[in-house]
Amino acid sequence: MHGDKPKTSFNRDYLFLGIIIFAGIFLRIAVISFYDHFPESDEVAYKTMAIHAAAGSPIMDQFRNYATYNVGYPLFLTPVFFFLGENLLAVKLMNVFLGVLTMILAYFVAKEAGAGRFGRLFAAAVWAVYLPASVYTVYLAKENLMQPLMLAVLWCALRFLDGKSYKIAILCGLLFGLLALTGNAAMTLFGAVIVALLLAPITLKRKAGSFLLITAFTLLVSAPWMIRNAHILGSPVLNTNGGFNLYLGNNPAATGFFVLITDTPRGETWEDLRKEGEIHASETLKKEAVAWIQSHPGEFFILAVKKAVYFWMPPFHEGEDSPSRVQSVLRTLWAVQFLILIAAAAGCLTRSELRNKRLLILWTAIFCYTAVHMLFYVIFRYREAIMPVLGILAACYLESVISAYFKKRRESKIA
Repeated sequence: MHGDKPKTSFNRDYLFLGIIIFAGIFLRIAVISFYDHFPESDEVAYKTMAIHAAAGSPIMDQFRNYATYNVGYPLFLTPVFFFLGENLLAVKLMNVFLGVLTMILAYFVAKEAGAGRFGRLFAAAVWAVYLPASVYTVYLAKENLMQPLMLAVLWCALRFLDGKSYKIAILCGLLFGLLALTGNAAMTLFGAVIVALLLAPITLKRKAGSFLLITAFTLLVSAPWMIRNAHILGSPVLNTNGGFNLYLGNNPAATGFFVLITDTPRGETWEDLRKEGEIHASETLKKEAVAWIQSHPGEFFILAVKKAVYFWMPPFHEGEDSPSRVQSVLRTLWAVQFLILIAAAAGCLTRSELRNKRLLILWTAIFCYTAVHMLFYVIFRYREAIMPVLGILAACYLESVISAYFKKRRESKIA
């Protein structure tokens, strides 16, 4: 962590950042070219919702549910379907754009976190070459949109530590509004923002005012969708899958990972329950999940701990199908990348210069995002949204180690 020469360094940074972005785009285009993937499962829901939105008809998924899935990512894809029809290549290129945006934001978040040239460029490079970042380009997955939005929120949080307040608070609120529409789990970043406001060198009045502005603009962005759901479904919800997901993670058949509802005690009656409406089904499952938690507190606690472990478990799984040799090699490379990032990020805790309030904000984001998944269930895809933050922490650690090494060499030469 060190300062840079203002102008020359800045221009050189942008040159290197451009090279990194070009490499990231190249890898993503290569994946799109060679990985022939068609939407399935949740992807079909997002595609169906975007198609309905583009046609100007009521937004619903393939099961005719109005708000089971978050609407943010489908709305992001709507212009593609409106102007180009069901052009999946265009959708994938939109995901490439989101990947580029994430690389750029990783650079600037690392900069706000105190990283020097190497650290911030390495943070961007992580997202350029991290394998899942390229692979998920072909998926219609909301995590593609969550990544830049979450980094932008953390940039705002770090700016609070510089004494910024009202303008940043408005931007932060707008971003949280978009996240509320895109992925509920990302709302846990409120924890990181609250910590940042508490540590910010501003008056208590400005802290309170900033928090109120964030809340107000979050509601301003998300309210139209909630009002729409209140009109159609009778309740101002962001989505109707909360109870469903809570039940899948907390029932007699729960494992910590995703399980089919047909494999739970609700399996035989699920279809009948669905017919009674989205809101009723969600509330019923939520009550049953809460009842199970209350009657099995010990099992719930152990299961929650397992979920935290599963959430950060190295990707040594083989996938659903028998992998080819190329897939096996890529999975091994992915596992190596993941382990390096985990080890390097954890290394921040061993260096005194990295135990500071700026990196505390990033650690708070990781902790809060992990904690929410301890309540529900784990799918490896879910952690991809927070991986750019892990990359930033890893970059800060590697820069610190390298800087200390060269400093020691210079001192030994002088001596």
